Amino acid sequence: MKRGLQHCLLATFLLLCLITAAQAQGAAPQQHTVIAGETLALIAERYGVSVAALVAANQIADPNLIIVGQQLTIPAAGAGVVPSAFSPPDVIRVPLRPGDTLSRIARRYDVDPTEIMALNGIDRPRLIELEDEILLPVLPTYPRPFLAFTHSAGIVQGQTGVAAVTLANPEQPGGQFGEQTLHFVYRDKTRAGYRYWALLPTGALAPPGPRPLTVWVGETRVHSSVPILAGVYETQYIVLPPAKGELLQPARQRNELEILTQIWSTVTPEKQWRGPFRFPIAAGFLSTSPYGVRRSYNQGPVRSFHEGTDWSAAQGTPIWAPAAGVVVLAEMLDVRGGGVIIDHGLGVYSNFWHLSAIDVQPGQRVQPGDEIGDVGTTGLSTGAHLHWEIRVNGVAVDPLQWTTLGFPYAPMIAATEKAG
Repeated sequence: MKRGLQHCLLATFLLLCLITAAQAQGAAPQQHTVIAGETLALIAERYGVSVAALVAANQIADPNLIIVGQQLTIPAAGAGVVPSAFSPPDVIRVPLRPGDTLSRIARRYDVDPTEIMALNGIDRPRLIELEDEILLPVLPTYPRPFLAFTHSAGIVQGQTGVAAVTLANPEQPGGQFGEQTLHFVYRDKTRAGYRYWALLPTGALAPPGPRPLTVWVGETRVHSSVPILAGVYETQYIVLPPAKGELLQPARQRNELEILTQIWSTVTPEKQWRGPFRFPIAAGFLSTSPYGVRRSYNQGPVRSFHEGTDWSAAQGTPIWAPAAGVVVLAEMLDVRGGGVIIDHGLGVYSNFWHLSAIDVQPGQRVQPGDEIGDVGTTGLSTGAHLHWEIRVNGVAVDPLQWTTLGFPYAPMIAATEKAG
């Protein structure tokens, strides 16, 4: 069973390599039409190119300003390709014996014939008779009870990734992603084993470069690293009116943050949402401040970034729950104004600030589309708008990514999917 899983992993890797190579050999540039909720970072990740390559190919002046319906040219694969979650398989060269056929070699070394063909560029099985030696894979192995371990190939600053493991026994895995403690949740049981997954959040100021990822069951550990890729974020310089400038005082912000951190650090074990999140406000409102923008207040130093996405809307505009969950906060806050927090489970929280009216109560269950309050300009705000923020394990991540992907995102854990 374990070798069958490894064969699936290698076959998947080789197929991706062949597809990538075919695309790189003169394939015409692709065209992409921007849809609501997309960012350059998401588009770059989807096509396997860098944000910088997209900016250069399309002569984009402001990487944070793309519009619905805009046509983008996707550069050829290989322009800033995100590293694979799996290293290329090690190979060994073995001599052929007189009369060897593909099926004989496959039986002798217990390797899938299609893997041998892919690794050696063989189109027809009989061509193997023309060779003196042949390449065979040396597949990675994991200590029991691990049967498979995979994760997002690379995560752009501010985005959320996924790690997944398949175990021989129904045991609860633990994990560490940099300084973060991971919360694995049981997915299902297949013929390949018991599958678990966890979210890998990154903040907009996460240092680019490899971040260590460790997963364990009891005393058994497996190690990897996930590349954190640089995002493209601008800097905003905000001037607050004198009446609201006092909200910048560290003591006032610190007291409120301590209360919120207690909420965000609570991990409800059940996943509440299904599929991508919906937008919490009607279509047509202008996005005035995207996630990740670096901020300076009243000409002060840049010490923070915008932890959510803002839409400019008239006071009283209704706000909707983006996904199922339980309301855990519904009250007026000092700095953030009228606030509502929804617990979606597994450490995922939606946060809505600056509301003029609140229509829900703590403990209330909500479904996508339920009205939770109205747009306002309470707290540290310079005009009526909605601020929507998603926290995962306490980390503020890009909420728009959650409107395009339904976590756990199946392609990120394709290896464990195929194991079944």
